[in-house]
Amino acid sequence: MDELKYGSDFDVTKLLEPEVIANPYPYYAMLREQAPQFGLLDYPPGTVPGVDEPNPAWVFTRYDDVVGVLKGHEMFSSRDPMQEASDAPTLMLVNHDRPRHTLLRNIAKKAFTPKRVVTDIAPLVTQTISEMINGLVESEIDFMKEVAGVLPSVVMTFLIGTPRDDYPKLVRWANAFMVSSDFTLEERQQCNIELFQYYSTKVAECYAKIERGETVPDTLMAAFIRAEDEGQHLTKEEVVLFCITLVVAGAETTTYLLGNLVSTLEEEPELFATLKQDRTQIRPFIEESLRRDGPPQRLFRVATQDGEHGGVQIKEGQWVAFFMAAANRDPSMFENPDTFILNRPNIGRHVTFGHGIHHCLGSAVARMEAEKMLDVILDNCSGIEAGTKPKKRQTGGLLTYGLQSLPVVLRS
Repeated sequence: MDELKYGSDFDVTKLLEPEVIANPYPYYAMLREQAPQFGLLDYPPGTVPGVDEPNPAWVFTRYDDVVGVLKGHEMFSSRDPMQEASDAPTLMLVNHDRPRHTLLRNIAKKAFTPKRVVTDIAPLVTQTISEMINGLVESEIDFMKEVAGVLPSVVMTFLIGTPRDDYPKLVRWANAFMVSSDFTLEERQQCNIELFQYYSTKVAECYAKIERGETVPDTLMAAFIRAEDEGQHLTKEEVVLFCITLVVAGAETTTYLLGNLVSTLEEEPELFATLKQDRTQIRPFIEESLRRDGPPQRLFRVATQDGEHGGVQIKEGQWVAFFMAAANRDPSMFENPDTFILNRPNIGRHVTFGHGIHHCLGSAVARMEAEKMLDVILDNCSGIEAGTKPKKRQTGGLLTYGLQSLPVVLRS
């Protein structure tokens, strides 16, 4: 293990250091041993560094404290006034509270059926991955560039119903929105404008076709337009924002998930052999990766009232940052948390995709993509070896844990 830059002098103001972002887990362990600290200044997704000003936040890293925030809907609001005031598009569901959240989620669930978002597109996903992998075997590739950075955005074009060739735009827009890549202020603002204009145009076109009585494909976009709950429909702008939310929340995080899975198989060949021999172990492998190396690191809430949480007094209006990734390595919940253990008995307790009413609606899509990718690699390859260059973790932001580059050779 590399020598740590900070020791006992570590505090939350150092969480944004590039060395910490690349490997935050030893520092999360230090924070779990202390009382929660106040003072993290970081940006929620959909804000623009250099324009928007972050609010100091409490940092919670212990499992029970993190789950307490996720469950504490009365004390902790999901509404993000900073993101709402930003010129970037607002995220749907993520930044809503009850009762509006309940209505939006009920409508979204009627569109987001397992058949539409998993069963119907799974063959397309398998075909896409097969086409990618077949041309890459026995060559040194950057897996992040050639596969992981492409597949999730292509899948989003299938789901939402936009041209597949537009996927490079989705990659760029998602990276700019999620504040984990190096963009200039002007580039980030321009990406947000292009993102909103693109889906506004596509949604308007879909509405027009439906109103003219034309047959439209059974995409998520069309389903969002048609879905209703208790007689209420989404507005046109809400449909646009749902499409944007799916792209920015699903593309980048799934990219990092796919990369982390392949990185683990390269580091631990015995796991590759286990999965190749027994495909029923693919899902447990994915779940343990989501726990130990889950891309989503933290989210924010805002206190709606004065109160105590995690042994500290929080005032109304103060921000709270809760780190799912730190909770997933809390030894009070997961024994030997830094070790990759297939078939952990309590793996279902990980909180990578949130908890309760804010559990990630797109988690089934991410799992399906990961499963199909692994199936194709296991079908076509005998192993995964490290490339000649070292792998490199992203250090652009604390929101996600993932690889910027992953040089590997897929052996036939």
